[in-house]
Amino acid sequence: MKSGFRQSMAWLHTWTGILVSWLLYFIFVTGTLGYFDSEIDAWMAPELPPNTASVSASLNTADTHLNAYGLDAKEWRIYLPIVRSEPHLWLRYQQKNADGKLKNVSKTLNGENGEELIHRKTGGGQALYRMHYRLHYLPRQFAYYLVGIFTAFMLLGLVTGIVVHKKIFKEFFTFRRNKGASSWLDGHNLMSVVSLPFHLMITYSGLIMFMFTYVPFVLNASYGFGAENKQRFFDDYYQRGAPNSPSGIAATPLGLNTLYQRAEEVLANNKDTRRAIAIRVYHPHDSNSLAVFSLEQKSPSDDGGKLILHATTGALYQYTPQYQGTRHVQSVFLELHEGIFATLPVRWLYFFAGLTGSIMIASGMVLWTTKRRKKALTNPQGLPFSFKLTEGLNIGTVVGLPAAIAVYFLANRLIPVDFAHRADWEMHCFFITWFCFIAYGCWFSWRKLAAVAWYRLWLSAGFLFVLVPMVNALTTHRGLIASLQNKDTLFVAFDLVTMLAALCCFTIAAKVKKHRLTPLPTCTNNTQPKEATV
Repeated sequence: MKSGFRQSMAWLHTWTGILVSWLLYFIFVTGTLGYFDSEIDAWMAPELPPNTASVSASLNTADTHLNAYGLDAKEWRIYLPIVRSEPHLWLRYQQKNADGKLKNVSKTLNGENGEELIHRKTGGGQALYRMHYRLHYLPRQFAYYLVGIFTAFMLLGLVTGIVVHKKIFKEFFTFRRNKGASSWLDGHNLMSVVSLPFHLMITYSGLIMFMFTYVPFVLNASYGFGAENKQRFFDDYYQRGAPNSPSGIAATPLGLNTLYQRAEEVLANNKDTRRAIAIRVYHPHDSNSLAVFSLEQKSPSDDGGKLILHATTGALYQYTPQYQGTRHVQSVFLELHEGIFATLPVRWLYFFAGLTGSIMIASGMVLWTTKRRKKALTNPQGLPFSFKLTEGLNIGTVVGLPAAIAVYFLANRLIPVDFAHRADWEMHCFFITWFCFIAYGCWFSWRKLAAVAWYRLWLSAGFLFVLVPMVNALTTHRGLIASLQNKDTLFVAFDLVTMLAALCCFTIAAKVKKHRLTPLPTCTNNTQPKEATV
């Protein structure tokens, strides 16, 4: 390496960064929103009222409903309205069709009176969360591999970035204002260093989560090839399925409230302060019936906690505080990545760390074009195609993705409730908006008016975010004023966050207009580039 190791790493860092930056920005932004996926779910289903039912009332409701409609079921699933991911009582069981075959039935119920809760079809926050690893419109397996490759490049970019910046902590305290590329570099370094441990953790744990997809030979070595052997491995590894077999002898199970109280006693005797948040009853109304209680997660090491009782006697069958062995190691990484264990302050910390990652990627994208702008302007053959394309994609992606999220929220309110495939069209609106912003950015970059595109698109994104609380107030009974009066904190917080997002967009637009980013007019040997009017 004639140029030296650090110089080689700088080249690798620069080019791997720009080549994968657009998809990584998409992954980081949508993944960051995933830390509030349940809250977004609730906002996008305004028909669902806040839950007021106690655990005891919810268990009684579940007991009554399942014994009335789930007598033929092989298993019952009861998710209690305890944690943020399950704000209402949710049941799943099987019923017989007209042809005698069992079909799965899911119900969301009011825990106090058993009334079924119906809401509009929506992708909610779960659709945004899933997009950061499944993308959209792509085959699932292909998306997993694509995201894995780009995540590996992200990890490579982080490592090479550490190598390149040998004075990384000194650079943390350096910021040169109004210095063009130097300012963008300082901002990029600041966003990189402030959450570097988080970025390393989130990238590495993302690869660990799909290790059996990316390295399937580990399971093939012990279980063999083929779909059947693969399924057998995952059943063993993730402890799927019933712990025992039915006896065929009818028996009456204890009430769910009685079983839940018995579970609390067992947990207290084992000095386990966690609550049971879900119950799965296998072989109901059989003498071998078992009630499997899933425990809440208060720390990254809590995943896999289960308590199993005999459903007919309440006797302890098995108590497993957490996964064991290699499964436990993987689950710790998974929990660190998803933050399911996190309390509200920790989730906000995750959220802001994810935002710094998004800004780190975005600033690196802008830095790439800023450093090459002067050379591109003086190119005798005209502006290089690669530069125009990169700048257009940068503009359309950096601004277009936040705008697309705002449109996604607006589509939830504006698409008629009874519209066919409305959840799909929420997502279509998201990608149509993003595509339009990319097309606009590329068109203005091609015309050498990048500053105009930045300004107009940031202004447009701000107006879209302003519309979210306004449209919400006009189309639902849970607008900002009504939510303040009813102390509906989730809806109040959502409106305030979208207003803050609008303020950020307007602020950036004002900065762009003030400093007038250098445009890219057609240059000849006898003309000098002039500043564009924003």
